[in-house]
Amino acid sequence: MHRNMGWKNMLFKRAVQVFFFGVVFFIVFSHYLGRQGIDIGWPSHVSLHALCPFGAVETAGRLVLEGRFIPKIHESNLWLFAGVALTTLLIGPVFCGYLCPLGSVQEWVGRLGKRVLGKRFNGFAGQRLDRILGYLRYGMLVLIIVQTTRAISLVFSRFDPYYALFHFWMGDVFLTALLVLATVLLLSLFVERPWCRWFCPFGALLGVLQMFSPWKISRHGDACISCTLCTKACPMGIAVHRLSRIRNTRCNRCGSCVDACPREGALHLSLPRNGRLPLRRWVTVLVLVSVMGATVLGAQSAGLFRTSNRAVIARGKLSIQEIEGMMSLGEIASGLGMEVTQVRGLLNLPSGVPGSTRLIDLEDIDETLTVNTIKDLLSDRVATN
Repeated sequence: MHRNMGWKNMLFKRAVQVFFFGVVFFIVFSHYLGRQGIDIGWPSHVSLHALCPFGAVETAGRLVLEGRFIPKIHESNLWLFAGVALTTLLIGPVFCGYLCPLGSVQEWVGRLGKRVLGKRFNGFAGQRLDRILGYLRYGMLVLIIVQTTRAISLVFSRFDPYYALFHFWMGDVFLTALLVLATVLLLSLFVERPWCRWFCPFGALLGVLQMFSPWKISRHGDACISCTLCTKACPMGIAVHRLSRIRNTRCNRCGSCVDACPREGALHLSLPRNGRLPLRRWVTVLVLVSVMGATVLGAQSAGLFRTSNRAVIARGKLSIQEIEGMMSLGEIASGLGMEVTQVRGLLNLPSGVPGSTRLIDLEDIDETLTVNTIKDLLSDRVATN
């Protein structure tokens, strides 16, 4: 009975993961079609950056210091992060275990590794090394926030395997990001969710938030037979059989330990004090989707869920400080009272670059053309007038 339920839970999890992977891919592909001139509606106008909850964390420094977003990040990121954060504070980081496409792909690749390696899978990194590597997530989180605030651009996109996963076929991904993605997928053949365990900065933040969640995986000693099957099943390498409440920041509420337990009632996700109000798997996913959906719909109804910060600039009324990465060459030229050809010349761009090209896309042509560099080049020109 218990094993049968575990099999059903696994199928349910796979179905949820595949569904949300498909949703993200649909949005990315729609945006790609939009860039090719094929407009199919709202998804064509939205980039993957604008729908990533981690974007709210990346822009946090500039938002606090200047009250502005970094290029490619908008109000939509804040609301998505709010939904994920609220859910994490309530029932834990279910987002990581079920909705994150990169986490899902690592699991799917890991299934192949399990078949080939058997019991050796997930055992290559010893407990001590595994624990030490886990701290890298927090270092990456701090480094990304600091460097993004200083550069006023998405510096993490140069290494982000999540962005590379959905854009490798478009030709607009940094080689470094592709190499990171390839390394993560290769490691996934030997270790369960290596990016989540050791490197993911968003997972690090959600791991801290989940410590305040009232619902956690609980182990009841009177029913537990200390078989260690729960620990062996944990993809994050947590010693579940030694703990009464799983407070480890790497726990993503996947439920693998619960499914592996042969004793009914020995493990479940519940409130403290004798395991009150246990939650089934589908309930946690329903709570996650409901909270995120209510947050997004509420923001949309109030006109606050914006996926673009573009504004109409009056000719000759734009200051250098107001230049944003989402502005096009044409908008910059008009705002500064110049011609597009003049702006292209100042930036040493080929004559074939259209005026509709946004500043954030110029790095694909010349990596040195960051938003700050462009401002400096244009500032010198404006100062001589």
